[in-house]
Amino acid sequence: MNFVTLLREQPDIVRNYHSIGCNLLSCKGTVEQIVVSKGAEATALNRFYKALQTAHGAIVGPWYRPPIDPHHWQTAKNLQVFSGTFDNRFANWIDVEALTSTGITVIDTSRGMTPSVAEFALAMTLNLIRHIPESLNATQNGDWRGDVTWNHPDFVYGDLTGRQVGLAGFGSINRRYAELLEPFQCTVQSYDPFVADHVLDNHNIQRSESLVELAEKSEIFVVGLPPVPTTLEIINREVISALPKGALFVLVTRMAVVEQEPLWERIRANELAAAIDVFDPEPPPKDAWFRRHPNVLVTPHIAGGTDFCHRRCFTHACQDTLSVIKGKKPTFQATQWDQLCYAGQLKSEQ
Repeated sequence: MNFVTLLREQPDIVRNYHSIGCNLLSCKGTVEQIVVSKGAEATALNRFYKALQTAHGAIVGPWYRPPIDPHHWQTAKNLQVFSGTFDNRFANWIDVEALTSTGITVIDTSRGMTPSVAEFALAMTLNLIRHIPESLNATQNGDWRGDVTWNHPDFVYGDLTGRQVGLAGFGSINRRYAELLEPFQCTVQSYDPFVADHVLDNHNIQRSESLVELAEKSEIFVVGLPPVPTTLEIINREVISALPKGALFVLVTRMAVVEQEPLWERIRANELAAAIDVFDPEPPPKDAWFRRHPNVLVTPHIAGGTDFCHRRCFTHACQDTLSVIKGKKPTFQATQWDQLCYAGQLKSEQ
């Protein structure tokens, strides 16, 4: 068996990832390691395309989508699996269904990020509901309990236990977030027309019939929607206006799904508090008012940005490659459902 790995040049990461790949794959065959260096991308990609012609499995490093066209697949006579962490973005890049029909299994381990992102969302929820960063900063600056505002009567504040939580979307991130909430005995609702009733029932989640209805009943509103053609600015003015005064807004997916101006308006009016990890544009201007607003917890798009998370995704990509080679069912196989989802062409379950 021949395998090829393709990684962008980042010294420590390349070394660690190549070690992971070799340790897992070399027991089944030879591994050709290709690194895409700045200024020498064309040379590396040509090596990769040539290696595809004889490879049985190709594994691409996290968040890299090499330019590829039908000719490369046609010459990949032995290829059984094409694997990586592609953020589920297949449109105008590869056709998952077409590859599957030719016997090439596509693996996308993007959902391997789910634990990291969901845990970060929970951490930000707790930070927001207890104003932990504010307390930390005050204490570091010499203040103590009497000098810090410990109650925030105009906002949801204090305990997470027993709160009303609304999940906009019930994909992998919000599903894991809901699991993490279980010890807090929250009442959890979700709006997601592409998720069947039995899935929500299995997670003890109540269904909302619209995003507006969900917002109206949420003390904590968590946005877990991917940016696809049908979700752009879906968290619009009507939805944001429906959030109760003092509600908490948590965003860890993409700002593209949110209509920004009504969100900023309500935050500036001291009607909402928010924890936001993603922005448009990124990075936001250094003098952006929300960077220092007391009702906004700002983080620099780091929910899934840990080396441990990326190594996990790459490890899954190698493991699933071996599963396909061995004739076993992979964990992260990309399907037509994924392609339709990210093209905004899914049909509602409702």
